[in-house]
Amino acid sequence: MYSPTATFREVTPAGTPGAVGVIEITGDVDAALSRAGIKPVGVGEVRLRDLCTIDTGVVARWSHSACTLMPHGGRGVVRALCEALRARGIREHALSATAPPNNSHAIEAAMLETLARAASPAAIDLLLDQPRRHAAGWPIDPAIDHVLHRLIEPACVVAWGGANIGKSTLINALAGRGVSIVADEPGTTLDHVGVLFNLGGTGGGVVARYVDTPGVRTHAGDAEHEGVAMAAEVLRRADLVLRLGDATTPPVALPAGVDPGATLTIALRTDLGQAAFGFDLGVCAKSGEGLDALRALIRERLVPKAALEADVAWRFWEAGRG
Repeated sequence: MYSPTATFREVTPAGTPGAVGVIEITGDVDAALSRAGIKPVGVGEVRLRDLCTIDTGVVARWSHSACTLMPHGGRGVVRALCEALRARGIREHALSATAPPNNSHAIEAAMLETLARAASPAAIDLLLDQPRRHAAGWPIDPAIDHVLHRLIEPACVVAWGGANIGKSTLINALAGRGVSIVADEPGTTLDHVGVLFNLGGTGGGVVARYVDTPGVRTHAGDAEHEGVAMAAEVLRRADLVLRLGDATTPPVALPAGVDPGATLTIALRTDLGQAAFGFDLGVCAKSGEGLDALRALIRERLVPKAALEADVAWRFWEAGRG
C-alpha cells in the first residue's frame, strides 16, 4: 500500500479563475509524481507534462522536496486535478482545509506548523511574534498579508529577454553556482531553468524562485518556439518579470497578458557598453558589479522593508489561499 510522504496544496485563490492554476507539491516529489502518473522532472527543470490525463501543463521542480503544477486556470480543471491527486493517495495539506485559528492555542499551533515550511529565514522572527500580536489585537492589513505570504511560499521571478545576452550567466551568478548552460551560441538555453535563491536582507534573507526562460529569437527552430510558448505561460503567473537586454540587444516585448507593472528592466553586460534603452539597473554578472543592488531591488519589489516592519498582525495561515 502506498504510504503518502508528500502533500499538495492549491495555491490558486479559491474560487478565482485565471489563465494558469497553481498546485504545489512538497515532500517526496518523485514518489508523488510517479503516483500521479506524471513523467519525472529533474531538480531545476520546468517541463510541459500531461497532468493525470486532465490537462497538459507546466511542472516546475524547485528542489528535491518541492515542485509546482501549473495547469490551465479554469476552476473545473484545477478542481479535477486536485481530486485526481487525492484519488491517487496524495493527501491535501491539512492547513489548507481548516478554518482560521480561533484562539491563542490554535494560532500558536498554526504558527509552529507554518514555521516548519517557511522558505525564507526572514519569516522566523515574524512568525514567532504572531501569537502575541493577535492576542494584543494588532490591526490586520490584507495588502501586507499578501506580501508576507511570499516569505512562506517564495515569489516567482522570471527572466525574459533576447538570446545570447548573458541571461544564463546572470542566473548562475545570482544562485552562486552553475545551474544553467552558458555559451556564446544563440539558443543554447532551449528550456527553462529554475532555482531557489536567497535575496539577502535582514533576518537571514528573503528566498525567491527564479526561472530563466529561453532567449527569444526572430528566426528560431520549432523546439525554441515551443520553449518560448511555455515561457509565456510562466510569465503570466510570475510575481516579477525581469526584462533583460544589453548594449546590443534591447528588451523584447512582453507576451499578451503579462502585467507591465510587475516588471524591472535590467541592462546586462555593462562591461560591453552603455545600453541605449531606459533601465532600472545595470549589471555585469561576470565581475559581480550590480549584483547586490539587483538582489536588493528584487527583494524590495517582492517583500518591501515597510511590510516587514509594519505594526500589524499577519494572517499567516492563509498563505497560498489568496
